[in-house]
This record gives sequence, C-alpha cells and structure tokens, in this order.
Amino acid sequence: MNIKILLSGDGGQGIQLIANMICQAAFGSDFHVTSIPNYGLEQRGGVSLNFIQISDKKIVYPKFTKPDILLIMSPQAKERVVEYEKNGKLKLEIGEYEQILKENNVPRQSQNIFCLGLIAKILEEREILKKENVFELLEKKLVTKSGWEENAKSFELGTL
Repeated sequence: MNIKILLSGDGGQGIQLIANMICQAAFGSDFHVTSIPNYGLEQRGGVSLNFIQISDKKIVYPKFTKPDILLIMSPQAKERVVEYEKNGKLKLEIGEYEQILKENNVPRQSQNIFCLGLIAKILEEREILKKENVFELLEKKLVTKSGWEENAKSFELGTL
C-alpha cells in the first residue's frame, strides 16, 4: 500500500499544518511517511504545497506526479497544480464545499481544518489512521489558540 497526497493552497491557509497532522497520525499508526513542503519566499500569499506519501513499505523516492488525493484550497493553487489535477485520482476542491461551509457557518480561518477532517475520513476508510487520533493531535496543537471551538466543529463537519 502506498498513498500519495498533494495538498495545495495559498500561504497562510494552513497547508503545512494539515500535512503535519496527517503525517503524525499515519506515523503513529506505524506507517512509513514522507512529507515535502514546497512554498515560496513570500510564504503568505504565495502558493503552498505539500507532497505526502504514506506506505506500509519503505518509501524510496518521496516526489510524485500522480496523487491519489489532491486538495485544492484556492484558485491560485489550482493553477499551480493543474498537471497534477489531470493525473490525480481523487480531487477535493474547497469550492465544491462552499454551500456546506456556508450552511454550517464555518469561518474562513477554519476551512483548512474542515479539509483535514475530509482527508482524515478518507484515510480512516482506507485503514491508514483513525480520525480520533488526528483530532487528538489537532487538539493538542490548537486547544489554547483562539478559534479552537470553531476548528473542532469544522473538523467534525469534515468527517461526516
């Protein structure tokens, strides 16, 4: 088993946070994990990417061109990953969830956590990790930050 995930968004949207949570949870489930962050010098406002591989065998080469899961969190990021979009298997684009986010009053700053919930659900269905473990890692990292309640609700919404 080898699953490839490409996360894309604008700098400041929490792409690296999502990657960190996924990688920690998968590693905690005894999988081999690689993560390659990719972002420009501008960090905020530029495109932020993270290439993740999770495998039950040693990962020989961490870069890939055909993601199993592709997360797109902004129009600018979509432009940057267009070649991966053509090769990808499962695309999660934040715009496709706009109605759900609006109906549930998910604030813009919690949309990344909603996406983390979506990915955690997919990976739990594939028996890679448990949503609860991801939530525990997230809670440990963010419980003292402002907006924790919104983030917790956003994660739960993403896992439904």
